[in-house]
Amino acid sequence: MIENKTNKDKDNFKKLLFLPIVVSILFHGAFLISRIDLKKSPLVKVSESTPKKIKLKLRKSKTKPMQIVNSELKKVKEDPKDAKYLSKQNQKVDRETKAATTGSFKSAGKGIRTGSKEASQSVVQSSKGKSNETKKVAAKKTKTKKFDPKNIKLTDLGLGSTFTKKPASKSAPKLGLKNGQIKAFGLAQNNDFIEDLPLGDMTKLNTIEYKYYGFYFRIRQKLEQHWGDSLRKQAKKMWKKGRSIASDENKITSLTITIDKSGNITEVKVKSTSGINELDDAAIESFNKAGPFPNPPSDLVKNGYAKIEWGFVVKS
Repeated sequence: MIENKTNKDKDNFKKLLFLPIVVSILFHGAFLISRIDLKKSPLVKVSESTPKKIKLKLRKSKTKPMQIVNSELKKVKEDPKDAKYLSKQNQKVDRETKAATTGSFKSAGKGIRTGSKEASQSVVQSSKGKSNETKKVAAKKTKTKKFDPKNIKLTDLGLGSTFTKKPASKSAPKLGLKNGQIKAFGLAQNNDFIEDLPLGDMTKLNTIEYKYYGFYFRIRQKLEQHWGDSLRKQAKKMWKKGRSIASDENKITSLTITIDKSGNITEVKVKSTSGINELDDAAIESFNKAGPFPNPPSDLVKNGYAKIEWGFVVKS
């Protein structure tokens, strides 16, 4: 009886420890490339500054800093007025919202809210607007849940477990929204750190086309493969040491990364620390594992090097 109570207390302690971390984990804070002069170095250097609150800037503007974001795209491109964000194209929306579900960015698919994730029948539209043959993916008899580093949950930060799920019927309705995209599937997601914006079904933002969005997006895709795993590993280290994280404010690690003209990392610095060494280490490790990156655009490189600033956020 005493042993069962002790185990229960341990479980409660672990939940209290990891809850502030997993209340909401956001991958992307900011991004910047600028021209700089640096001596070539084959080693990755890491330095830390004292904790401080930061405002992440993406580029200098005559009016205000602008953040690079992902947004669901409209078919009709319009020049927006007073846009605060940079993205793939110019577009104007009636009301700006961010998808309520946190995870790697995705557009909402066409379907219903109560639909099934496993019902994966979809019709691909041809360029002429005609339907091609329907693509069907047979659901497996059992499905083992795997850790999703882009959408960390409390159970993922514990000891870990797997469970089986019954496959959905092939005729089950798809998960999505009435006004979702035919080629997309499921509900919309976004992990951009965007403050003071109402949550909604989709991510709809007024955006200005960013010339180097493609380069930025490829770096982001590589980072997303490692950020969750690195964060979970560091969180376990904290738990073993009996440490917890206060959840009264966002924890932001801002890194400055130098890459050469071939996309190799030559230097990593902590520009502004989150105040938690383990969270800073997770951000550094994510970049080191994700590199090398695509070649930076030639006009962003000076004397063989370009500079990137990136923010990693664990939201309170």
